[in-house]
Amino acid sequence: MKRFLLAFSICSLLMTPTAFAGGGGGGASADAHGAAPAQQGSGRQHRPITSSAGYVPLAPLTATVQSDFRLRGIMHIEAGLEIPNNRQRERAERLMPRLRDRYVSALAMYTGANYRFGDVPDADRISELLQQATDEVLGAGEADILLGMVIIHEN
Repeated sequence: MKRFLLAFSICSLLMTPTAFAGGGGGGASADAHGAAPAQQGSGRQHRPITSSAGYVPLAPLTATVQSDFRLRGIMHIEAGLEIPNNRQRERAERLMPRLRDRYVSALAMYTGANYRFGDVPDADRISELLQQATDEVLGAGEADILLGMVIIHEN
């Protein structure tokens, strides 16, 4: 029964970000300026959370949280990149698989070495790790990581 609940919890957590990504509206609609919502390469629609033209939303990032050799929860992070240069923004879109790989590795390192289950996540440290990963892929000073939220979903 515990395995069923664990599997059900993980499946529901993985499905939750997708359910809220559409913004609750009835399909794609234009904003006040007539522009359609921004889209990721996966075909999901994102509501713009800023008026900045250089903002690139990222798909939610997750990492497992373990303690005593057991899965205790999942860290869920909403973030985006601020890239003022159009050419660099297009380059970042092309390199998104590499960026996501570095982000997942950085978060796994954080949850494995720096985070103790039950504590409040250190958003400053997470931001530093994600910025370092961004700089490794895109180059220093090309993009800034912006954190929207950091949540621990307990098991």
